[in-house]
Amino acid sequence: MTDLVRLPGVLRLGLIASFVLLFGLSAGPVAAAPPDPPSRTDLVAEALAEDPVQVTDHEARLVDPDAIRADLKTALDPLGVPYYVVVTPQHIFLDEYASPGEFIPILHDRLRKDGLYVVTDTTGSGEARMYGSALPAQDAWRATRRELPYGTNLVEHFVRFAEMLSAPDPAARVAAATRAPEYESASDDRDRVEMTALAVGTAAGALLVGVAILLNRALKSRNKGSARGRAPQKAAGAPRANTSRKGKSAQAARRKGRKGGRR
Repeated sequence: MTDLVRLPGVLRLGLIASFVLLFGLSAGPVAAAPPDPPSRTDLVAEALAEDPVQVTDHEARLVDPDAIRADLKTALDPLGVPYYVVVTPQHIFLDEYASPGEFIPILHDRLRKDGLYVVTDTTGSGEARMYGSALPAQDAWRATRRELPYGTNLVEHFVRFAEMLSAPDPAARVAAATRAPEYESASDDRDRVEMTALAVGTAAGALLVGVAILLNRALKSRNKGSARGRAPQKAAGAPRANTSRKGKSAQAARRKGRKGGRR
């Protein structure tokens, strides 16, 4: 080190630069951090950019996803607006988002395209949003669920949904479906069936309990009667006390007669 300090300035700088270059080459380039894997939302958005109707193969109820996809396009094409539909089980998108209603804005942000967005499962339990148009997509989707009976297949759901949005006055059509007393949503229908089953079960249980109580009382009464019948009876020849008025008079007369005879 002392010899290095005594060298001329130019030579000393050259040696230092050589050391730096040598150590830099031996260390090699720093490896770049691997990119983050694409999220499920990114993958769905990329798929929608290629085909606006995506039917996941996780849905076991869909026998032919390709046929379902074609039927959904046939139902939505007459609307004349771009559409982006995702049919997937609830738990798939609920892993990242609380509801389809939260998933749709993320998809819209990824695609950066206006139009009709629908995220649902095969039962119609989902949400719809419209971007860039005044069509009441969200209200129409919910009204469709109220209007159709429980168990309606997905294609019929989309057909009725498109009919509402294609009406001369979609808002009035949606309001009419909302007000009609005979319309019942799938969840309401399911709740009604469950409550009916619960009421029937409760009534049947109460009836069985009542019958059991009556039988128990009848058995107790029967047992008491049998016990009284088995009680020991008095001997047939045993004298019985005569407590009637005539009996008392006769007994008094006999006592007087016995007293007179003794005199």
